[in-house]
Amino acid sequence: MTFQVEPKFMVISNAGEVIAIRRIAKDMAHDIGFNERTREEISLVVSELASNIIKYTQRGIITLSPVCNEQCEGIMIEAEDDGEGFNEHNALKDGVSTSGTLGVGLGAVNRLMDEFDILQRENHTGTRIVCKRWLHDNSNHGEHCPFEFGVFSRPKPGESANGDTFIIKNIRGATLVGVIDGVGHGILANQAANIARQYIERHAESPLLDIFRGVERACASTRGVVMALVVLDWKKGTFRYASVGNIEIKIFTKQHEKPKFLVRRGIVGKHAPSPVVTENEWHSGNILALHSDGISTHWSWDDFMPYANSPAQVITEEIFRVMEKNHDDATIVIVK
Repeated sequence: MTFQVEPKFMVISNAGEVIAIRRIAKDMAHDIGFNERTREEISLVVSELASNIIKYTQRGIITLSPVCNEQCEGIMIEAEDDGEGFNEHNALKDGVSTSGTLGVGLGAVNRLMDEFDILQRENHTGTRIVCKRWLHDNSNHGEHCPFEFGVFSRPKPGESANGDTFIIKNIRGATLVGVIDGVGHGILANQAANIARQYIERHAESPLLDIFRGVERACASTRGVVMALVVLDWKKGTFRYASVGNIEIKIFTKQHEKPKFLVRRGIVGKHAPSPVVTENEWHSGNILALHSDGISTHWSWDDFMPYANSPAQVITEEIFRVMEKNHDDATIVIVK
């Protein structure tokens, strides 16, 4: 793939140069093919990174480059300085600042970009931030999602805020399905779960490992979450699965070989380990369930075989009715 867009760089040392590099970024994003909303988001990211250079080190360099991978094109933004460095985990928490400012910049950058890395020299003098935004094709080219979904979610009895949430999103000939459980329950669990869901919705086209890394950063200032994500590929007839924490997955299949799943223990947002992504075949007639720990794990598909040919929502509500716990938030998603 050959780009007609040339890389650009600018030394940043004053507010006028922040405005200039923001304009250059917006023009480059236009030339690559990003829509107006994404161009504004990219220019905001560049503005945040350039402003941070002035706040913390007075002088640095912003470099803008077109990039491509096997699937799409995009833009890479690099910010380099010779400052004292900082604690990466703390810097990504909204409201944290070492210069007396609001400190929301890097958290916003993480949420708006598909890839985000902070590289610091061993002696902690100088920082290089590298982030990328990809030009995704989200259209399904006239194809209709072949799956049927059932969902039931409620907060812990007596609570008004649900610490669980879920996502079902079609992405380029596939569907991303997930269940997210904020640690604990109540408003703080709800906040953590919704921050994770919002990040996933914005980056649903990204590889599963990248999504988990992004949620780890986005949830750093929260209680954290446990979550499981499944990507059901319509064309390949496969599904990819990744999980950190105690979200349960069960699959009914008529095939002799049962799918294998590897689960990592931990809390996303609290230095969680990277999940293990597994890929299995998806066959017609399969039924998949994801649920939080507000649903008992002590059930099997044999218990609900009379409902196997029922609509997904009927299966969902029956499992929920029989297996729910009354002392936690509870969410279940069925795919068939």
